[in-house]
Amino acid sequence: MKIWAAILTGISELLGHKLRSLLTMFGVIFGIASVIAMVSIGAGARQEALEQIKLMGVNVIQISRKPLTGDLARDADKDSPNGLTYGDALAIKTLYSAARLVVPVCRVFGDARISDKAIPSKVFGTNADYPEVSRFRVVEGRFLDAHDISARSPVCVIGSDVKRAAFFLEEAVGKSLRIGNRNFRIIGVMQERSYQAGRSRFAMRDMNQDVYIPITVAMDDFQIYVEQAIPMDIGGFRSMLGKITRRPPTNLRPVTQVIVQVPDENQTWEAALVARRILDRRHKNIPDYEITIPAELLRQSRQTQRIFNIVMGAIASISLLVGGIGIMNIMLATVTQRQREIGIRRCIGASQADIARQFLLECLVITSIGGLVGIGTGIEMAHLISRYANWPTIVSGQAVLLSLIVATTTGIIFGLYPAIRAASIQPMEALRSG
Repeated sequence: MKIWAAILTGISELLGHKLRSLLTMFGVIFGIASVIAMVSIGAGARQEALEQIKLMGVNVIQISRKPLTGDLARDADKDSPNGLTYGDALAIKTLYSAARLVVPVCRVFGDARISDKAIPSKVFGTNADYPEVSRFRVVEGRFLDAHDISARSPVCVIGSDVKRAAFFLEEAVGKSLRIGNRNFRIIGVMQERSYQAGRSRFAMRDMNQDVYIPITVAMDDFQIYVEQAIPMDIGGFRSMLGKITRRPPTNLRPVTQVIVQVPDENQTWEAALVARRILDRRHKNIPDYEITIPAELLRQSRQTQRIFNIVMGAIASISLLVGGIGIMNIMLATVTQRQREIGIRRCIGASQADIARQFLLECLVITSIGGLVGIGTGIEMAHLISRYANWPTIVSGQAVLLSLIVATTTGIIFGLYPAIRAASIQPMEALRSG
């Protein structure tokens, strides 16, 4: 009953000085609201990054071509003129027994057309295991199979954007798509994959615009798309033209990417080490490739989030420290103004503990109300950011609970000294000063 009476007294004191109480709460309100909003933004960005990394697959490594310039390009032209090749994929598959799947991918020159209409697309040659290593599934028809690869069948599988641009709502499977100078029969349509472009540091290709053909057809009948800096000297330019016009043997034909899948994500570091040793030996230590480990990107993203949480905690501490100092200042001023009230209560039987409890609970009422208002404000700020900035936000229940605990703790810490000071005032001295 004493506690409830002290709480009611605190609320009546707040209502009696509305402006002062509101200004006192502002520090807690803005501190809690800003922390919840920032943590929600960070959690949304983290979740988005994690989803993009998981789309790459956590039990794979990706080996990609790396364009070289300057002296490295000249060394590569002499020691490793073909860069990443189909033979590299075969070597990794042969020499690394722990690899479940090794999938070469090569982008080819050639635009997709329906009649005379060009369809925005990128054409890739690959094999039947590509859906497994890319976590990209077929929703209509089927993907390429081993027979399509060995028989060099003129078939293709298209992405959802290609289907929409070429056929809109019509059935695509069974129809023809012209790629370069050849007609390909569509045997499947891939699932639509969603992306949040421009916000994540993990750049990903829009796979909805892909067209997949057998890698044997891509290497035999199309020119492989190779990103390469054009040499400045005329002799080097002629050498490059010569490489384009002369088709190398199958094992030396360039590929855009090699994806290696292992049984478990804990083996990705081993796979990367083995692949690097194989490629360094085959490429004579020319760094014309790069290895990406999605599982490592996932670990780095989690580490970054931990650092972000520490920074947010520091900012929250500073904000609440400022708010707490403001609350302590106001409570000390309140103690001075209410000395006569303190003296009267002591004279009619209130103990020092009763006086301390009253002022401490008044401070807790201020910080608790400020914390609740700050939580509501922070959640609404997160929703507004998500709605108008088109940025994903995740309001965590743990963050809300922690904010309320921190607000209450702030009230206890910064209200303790004013409460002790109020309790230490002698009754007669309080009455004389009043």
